[in-house]
Amino acid sequence: MSKRHLTLAVATALVVAAGGAIAQQAKQLTIATGGTGGVYYPLAGGFGAILAKEVPGLTATAEVTGGSIDNMKLIGAQKTDVAFTQVDTALDAIEGKDKFAGAKVPVRALTVMYPNVMQIVTLEGSGITKFEDLKGKRVST
Repeated sequence: MSKRHLTLAVATALVVAAGGAIAQQAKQLTIATGGTGGVYYPLAGGFGAILAKEVPGLTATAEVTGGSIDNMKLIGAQKTDVAFTQVDTALDAIEGKDKFAGAKVPVRALTVMYPNVMQIVTLEGSGITKFEDLKGKRVST
């Protein structure tokens, strides 16, 4: 999918998500991102600009946050309208696991923006043979 098509798809999804309120009155849409040095913040700024241009009465603002976990918590507390997150964090939020234990977050995916492959490597002989062996170890991301 080209960047233009992806941008249009996400913009359309965001418009649908905010549609009812937009038809009735001006709407401020907040988009939870991450730090200003990450990829979520500039992407949200671009989507917000497209939405503001294309949807009468709508303004959209990228909000700096601590990232995926904070974003799911903001969605759960209804303190943001849209949030960027990694898939594993969204799944934990939906299932009420790990950082979301006892507090399921009813989220809905709008789009997958790009493939996010993570590779984990370690030195041979380190004793680390599975993901769980990383517990208590120093990890560089």
